[in-house]
Amino acid sequence: MAPACTHAPPPLLPPLPEAQAPARISYREQVQPVLERRCVVCHGCYDAPCQLLLSSPEGLERGASKEVVYNADRLLAAHPTRLFVDAKTTAEWRERGFFAVSATPDAQHSAALLLLMLQLGHAHPFPPGEKLPEPVSLDINRALTCPQTSEFSAYAQEHPLGGMPYGMAPLSDAELGTLAAWVAQGGPPPAAPQLPAAVTQQVDRWEGFLNGDSLKQRITARYLYEHWFVAHLYFGDLPRGPFFRVVRSTTPPGVPIDEIATRRPYDPPGVERFWYRLRPIEETIVHKTHIIYPLSAAKMRRLSDLFLETDWSPTQLPGYDVDESSNPFISFEQIPARSRYQYLLDDAQYFVMTFIRGPVCRGQVAVDVIEDQFWVSFLDPDHDLSVIDPNFLQQAKEYLNLPAEHLSRLVPGEFWFQYDREQRRYLDLRERYYNAIDPRNLGPTLEWIWNGDGHNRNAQLTVFRHFDNATVVRGFLGATPKTAWVIDFPIFERIYYNLVAGYDVYGNVTHQAATRLYMDHLRMQAENLFLNFLPSDRREAIRASWYVGATHTLDYAVADRLHALAHGTQIRFKSTDVQAEFLHMILARNATVSGPPDLLNRCTAAPCDRRGASAVERRAARALQPLTGLRGPWVEHLPEVAFLRVRSADGDAGDAIYTLVHNRAHTNVAFMFGEAARLVPADDTLTVTPGYLGSYPNFLFDIPVGEIAAFANTLAAVQNDADFETLAARWGVRRTSPRLWPTVDWIHADFQRREPTEFGLFDLNRLNNL
Repeated sequence: MAPACTHAPPPLLPPLPEAQAPARISYREQVQPVLERRCVVCHGCYDAPCQLLLSSPEGLERGASKEVVYNADRLLAAHPTRLFVDAKTTAEWRERGFFAVSATPDAQHSAALLLLMLQLGHAHPFPPGEKLPEPVSLDINRALTCPQTSEFSAYAQEHPLGGMPYGMAPLSDAELGTLAAWVAQGGPPPAAPQLPAAVTQQVDRWEGFLNGDSLKQRITARYLYEHWFVAHLYFGDLPRGPFFRVVRSTTPPGVPIDEIATRRPYDPPGVERFWYRLRPIEETIVHKTHIIYPLSAAKMRRLSDLFLETDWSPTQLPGYDVDESSNPFISFEQIPARSRYQYLLDDAQYFVMTFIRGPVCRGQVAVDVIEDQFWVSFLDPDHDLSVIDPNFLQQAKEYLNLPAEHLSRLVPGEFWFQYDREQRRYLDLRERYYNAIDPRNLGPTLEWIWNGDGHNRNAQLTVFRHFDNATVVRGFLGATPKTAWVIDFPIFERIYYNLVAGYDVYGNVTHQAATRLYMDHLRMQAENLFLNFLPSDRREAIRASWYVGATHTLDYAVADRLHALAHGTQIRFKSTDVQAEFLHMILARNATVSGPPDLLNRCTAAPCDRRGASAVERRAARALQPLTGLRGPWVEHLPEVAFLRVRSADGDAGDAIYTLVHNRAHTNVAFMFGEAARLVPADDTLTVTPGYLGSYPNFLFDIPVGEIAAFANTLAAVQNDADFETLAARWGVRRTSPRLWPTVDWIHADFQRREPTEFGLFDLNRLNNL
């Protein structure tokens, strides 16, 4: 809601329109569609204003809170407030400070807070299609008022423009009437949906698999749980869901789930016996948290082959002492490293997505540890020291501790000193082992890069950062990037346990700083592993070009210095741009793994139209493609992520959709603060991709196909804010536009049609005021 500002007292709020609906309003049939289309798009994630989650009846019943989840300044960890997890009744949520929004709290108040906020918005609509007035702040870090019903009168006087939907086009009379009638009926909750018998049979099979009695089964199940706990699991023959979370429960299969609430998946369960259960996800799916993982008979066979049929003989269960449980190289050392690494590789995009789209990726400081666009490859297991030589990992494990080990007890200075020393020792040990297997200093070959076993498209990934959030996709997308990573097993597992399993979104400032500082080491180690494939006499100079202004830091020069410079490379290079040449060698190895070429961003010879594209798509591609190779002041004025709808003359069915991604250039990403001083706008670039990329669109464009060339030419000619505002006024769909909600509805319907499994509602909190 709004920050503090002063306005004259508002007039008496008019009542909401009456519902043109049946006498009895159904939540599932009438209310839920309105909430999903108009409310969940801003109130569906961790960072929902006032923690008000409108994606389920339980969230409505829980209500709102004045406490914020994301607080980079808190000295003590906050109490977790995860819906469905940390409290089980409305009374328990009231004890935690949540207050009612969909019911009148007592006899002194005549209306529910939800309706009061809607009335305030209805009474003060914004001029259609105009930019929002300055008092309406959209800063996601703005101070929120979060008034209770008793405080609403004062709030309305101080923030007359702070009604709902906040800073957006108004809801229709029919939508407002439906919500008002439902609340007036007492907001009756719907009955929980029942799972079909075919689904429950698959649930039973997987719960049986995860709750085997043997020591090998129990250790495997714990390893899988710690890597699946953020996943939205689904069955391969049901691509539209239902989706499930895997949880630890005090109750066995066959009886209702009693989820055990812990901050981290490896925290002590607090009971002697528990079971792994698949809990249905009953709230509306939002894209930000929709990180999917398929289950099938083939997947069960694969997991059995990797973990249960391999030759290892465990002697004891992993403990829950934090020194052991926070370090997977200790807690799961009995499982062969090859099994663990291959498991991560099989679904690499999922695992990278967990730390790219997970709760850590909220806030500029959290993600400014990475470049705005880079490509990721993986070291082949047959050439990974931690896989081929068990002695190496046995000796290295004591240097592979992670920040959660200290549970936020260390101050950043102590943390920095300890982990710099451990990373230095680990890399020195790795170099000694590497010298032993390559005594002639020949270096790696192209075959050292994992080729997806000839078929797996998880072998090549692209990561995009969008200022305070990020995205990962399969394949090498966009122009050849400034940097690239090669990830091995120790890097992969540590990134996961640092940013996902060991990260506490409710943690204090020390924990958050430690997580960020540790990620600096992992980024540099992945970059350095990539450099090891290039000629040894070029590595230092290329690396220094990535770290302009930061080559003097101890992390760069000492803890994560380039190792094995005496080792060459067995790859034969022909050009002067060896970095780009190597990346394109990886692309050229196997078309099945690399997927279709990116003809929009890497067009080398005309024509570059996609094969099988429609007439609208071909025309749009011809107009947009030149922008991807063009630098200039216009790029700086683009938002981080924009969806661009190209309208066909034949109706909605022929419309095309693109995502415009603004890649900001940096001198380096080595520091937590002062990012603005390290930006290089002249080197910013644009990536254009068909379909949808990102969870938080920052702007929407809606362009008739006959005007797409004019749009592209006008965009390339933008020189200043005024030029871009003119462009946005002509082709943009602003927050206040009468076209906003029809456009958002079309986008969601189109996304669900294109990607039914990956579909989730986009978050509109970051729509800019352009």
